[in-house]
Amino acid sequence: MKRLGSVGLMLGVLTLGGTFGCADEKEEKAKEHRVKGTNFLADKNYAEATKEYEESLKIDPTQEKVWEKKAFAHLQAGQTEEAAQSAMKLLDFAKTPDDRAAVYRNVAAMYAKSGPLEKAEQYFQEALKINPKDADSLSWIAEVHSRRGGARDMAAPAVPEELEKALKVYDQVLALNPNSANTYLNKRIVMAKYMEHEKSLLGAAEQEAVEAGMPAAPVKGKKPVVDPAAAERVAAAKASSAAHQARIDQLQAEFNELTKQFGEATKRNAAAAKGAQAVNKP
Repeated sequence: MKRLGSVGLMLGVLTLGGTFGCADEKEEKAKEHRVKGTNFLADKNYAEATKEYEESLKIDPTQEKVWEKKAFAHLQAGQTEEAAQSAMKLLDFAKTPDDRAAVYRNVAAMYAKSGPLEKAEQYFQEALKINPKDADSLSWIAEVHSRRGGARDMAAPAVPEELEKALKVYDQVLALNPNSANTYLNKRIVMAKYMEHEKSLLGAAEQEAVEAGMPAAPVKGKKPVVDPAAAERVAAAKASSAAHQARIDQLQAEFNELTKQFGEATKRNAAAAKGAQAVNKP
């Protein structure tokens, strides 16, 4: 009985020893691919880096940092979709709601940089589901609407609906952080694009009023006839012109107020920074 017990114990030891050996072998293999991937990454050979990281993660998918590096390599290679897929794996390691929101925000930022903007907005919205007061995500969503509205491209046509959305979201950001100087600047850019659009509509309405009011060519021997339809077009054009001018005046007043608020926020931030320096002085 004792001999059987000894044999059984020995078998158990052998079994355990075999398990550890297998685990060590897998760990070494995962490390081998991981190191190769990092070397390729250092050489900016992103295609090979992603392949090696992929092999390492097949063996051990619990390597958080390797998922990060793989996402970075894909991003550098211009593979946004693959980068996003790798970055989303970091949700498995997120310990707090803030950590989860950060993952969504980082993926959204990838799409905000390279497109499509619809994907960027989708992931920023996911971050906001976790934290509705996430000022960073709100700022990015406002930026997405700003770009769609043409505010970041002088040659792009204005899209009023998107500009309106951008202004509203910027207001949400400022409600959360009245000292966000950059937000005042970004909102001014949207407002400037909106004013440019309204001015073009004003010019078109004024031109329409002039052209609609031009008399028809006189016919010899007949009295000039006043065209009632033309008079209506003139009146409509003048009303449209007045409406666009009123909107321009409103936007200009808001633009001027934003300039003032930007200056005040900048001063407050400077005073806060100076106060922090004084406190941290040895």
